[in-house]
Amino acid sequence: MYSPDFRREAVAALRTSTLAEVAARTGVSPSSLRRWVGRSDLSDRPRSGRPPIQETADQVVEALVATAGARISGRDYSTRALAEATGLSQSIVSRSVRGLTVPLAEVGGGRELTLFAAGFPLLILGVRTVDHGGEAGAGGPAVPPRRIQRRIAGVAAALRSAGVGRWAQRFDSEHRQVPTKELLELIDSAGSDHVLVFDPLGEVAGGVPAGPGSRVEVHRDFAEFLEVLKSGLAGCQDIPGSLLDLLSGRVRNGLEGVFWSDSGSAEPARSFNSSDSMEISSWLPKETRSITEHLAIALREEIIDSAYEPGDRINPRLLSRRMRVPRASVDAALRRMVDDKLLDGSRGGARIPLITTVDVLDLYAARMAIGEVVLRSLALRPQRYLVPVQLALRQVEASAPTRSGIDVEDADLHFQQELARASGLRESARAFEALTLRLRLFISVLQLDYSPASDRIVSDDRAMFAGLSRGDAKTAIEVWRGKVDNAVRHMAGLLGRRRFDQELWTQLTRSLA
Repeated sequence: MYSPDFRREAVAALRTSTLAEVAARTGVSPSSLRRWVGRSDLSDRPRSGRPPIQETADQVVEALVATAGARISGRDYSTRALAEATGLSQSIVSRSVRGLTVPLAEVGGGRELTLFAAGFPLLILGVRTVDHGGEAGAGGPAVPPRRIQRRIAGVAAALRSAGVGRWAQRFDSEHRQVPTKELLELIDSAGSDHVLVFDPLGEVAGGVPAGPGSRVEVHRDFAEFLEVLKSGLAGCQDIPGSLLDLLSGRVRNGLEGVFWSDSGSAEPARSFNSSDSMEISSWLPKETRSITEHLAIALREEIIDSAYEPGDRINPRLLSRRMRVPRASVDAALRRMVDDKLLDGSRGGARIPLITTVDVLDLYAARMAIGEVVLRSLALRPQRYLVPVQLALRQVEASAPTRSGIDVEDADLHFQQELARASGLRESARAFEALTLRLRLFISVLQLDYSPASDRIVSDDRAMFAGLSRGDAKTAIEVWRGKVDNAVRHMAGLLGRRRFDQELWTQLTRSLA
């Protein structure tokens, strides 16, 4: 490869020497010299060919591994299986996985995990050395080293996917979902002889030693912390599946409020603030839900719990206390919801809107139309764009057996939103998301229960995903139209047919083909 300066000197030499003389002196072929003379820019040009995809592959593999839980050790998450699921080559997938873990030769040691806790702005990992009473060979891994190697990848992927590396960029006050004092108290836990802390904002007292040889090791740089954490996990006899399952279930929540100890994991009581459907990790980057959507979901649960009816005024102080966010944030979000017509602000404050049958039919018809556009686009895209959709489908499948209308509804709407986001159509995705916010509120106000339809919801979602996997947009659209039609007719059965205009619905949604 010739440098730009070398090319310029060769072209300049042609002013006083012949082409043959310059070619002999520089070792460049005459044809190359002629080509350089005809070029106005002699700098390096970008090479043609396939663009690098490793960065994209890293993100795709990371998303899959982060939600695998204890299953990361099984065949379904081998590099071959991941390559088949994503449409990427096995070599590319292998490089992505290697970036999440440590070499197999580094796995081995006599430590065990005692503690894992996370909540902005601290993440704490505690380990201790196991005393085997001097037994020979007792200090090595309790399980095959390859299993530990894979599970390290699961932990690292969960931290990355949850946005822990971006904690330093968050606004301080609105992001604290867990009392920092409680996390700091865990550092002094007697059950750990070594504690690793990620502390991007410097919350840990300055007197705590931060060196590798100290009991408490504090890191403010995420990349540095992650490398030390992987090395620490490599020295453990095992990484419990219960920890991996806990992390995989809380990735979408930003790992807020995660607490695991060797005496058993302690999940917060289920509420609007800890529900997987809420994603109250809040205020992570834009790919997660906005605070407006969080409030819309919280209002849904508040409506159900408090028997709100259309026209009732929303109490922002109560909502602030239930969501554990500042009152100013709630007031601002409620104003945005009024501006977006999600709430009624015509009589002062924010009130539950009065919903007519035409409003409901209009909403579902618009979602049906935009959904068709989304599915046509997604069927044309490479398989790797379906990975987030596949993960959302798994959540639908996991929610169905609970027979909880709230869980099934949330998982299904999240699946639909992932379809829109994966389509590559930004404006359609935004419009679809706005309609989803409005639909959540309508479902709440009308007190609709989708638990009886869980099996059909799972069946429809599977059929749509199967069609998209084959690139069959026609089948996916047919299932989608039937799915929306079933939802409206389910609503008709609950509201009474005298309030449901079947003829209007048919006119709004009939195919013009």
